[in-house]
Amino acid sequence: MPTGSTEKIPFEKLYQGGEKSGPLMPWNIGGPQPAVRAICDQGGFRGHVLDLGCGLGDNALYLASTGLRVSAVDISEVAVQCGRDKARDNDVTIDFQVADAFSLATSGARYDTVLDSAFFHTLPAEDVPRYTELLRTLCNEDAELHLFTFSKELTPDYPGPRRVSEPELRDAFGAEWDIKVIEATRYHSSLPPEAVSRMVDPRTFEVDAPTDNLAEQMIDEAGNVVSWIWHMHAVLRPQETRSETPA
Repeated sequence: MPTGSTEKIPFEKLYQGGEKSGPLMPWNIGGPQPAVRAICDQGGFRGHVLDLGCGLGDNALYLASTGLRVSAVDISEVAVQCGRDKARDNDVTIDFQVADAFSLATSGARYDTVLDSAFFHTLPAEDVPRYTELLRTLCNEDAELHLFTFSKELTPDYPGPRRVSEPELRDAFGAEWDIKVIEATRYHSSLPPEAVSRMVDPRTFEVDAPTDNLAEQMIDEAGNVVSWIWHMHAVLRPQETRSETPA
């Protein structure tokens, strides 16, 4: 397995309990993220789509159900098998792959749209250059990127992945990508507020509960926590217009 930041969170262990892992898998909401679904419904995905860090496959399943060609990649064998089972049960074709994200650089595949739904923020900051290089390798000219990440400015400081600021996104992507928008959007979870006190640090599995930082947290109709995060939509610049510094 390549030495990559995806090794630093033990995703396979998180998925070992299947879909009953509860607070260990707050991203498992039993369907696509509403923000991803809305972008898809507005025609925001095109061509061959890569769902990078696809988890249990719900976003990929929705995209494929609309007729898109979808490849979905995750490091967890358990998660990918769950996605394959869902695709089979729903008579939908998705190219699921078990792989470390960084190993895709040598795959030879090229994509027209990349979906990163809460994968980027699992990477430590030192891996960001590798990540942007990976995208450059995987993407066709004028490819589109929809990236969702926890935000330093918006997301409460409960246990979980690192937060990323808007300036950090612009610094990381602005030289090679034409950033169309960085906007606040809602990220749904499977956690009721009281479950946050039972959350664990995903790297250590030790309880690291917040105190009062959910006092004004949004709750959805199912009674689960909803967080503000960043959505960045960007288009890969033509090779000749890319620069060494962010635009």
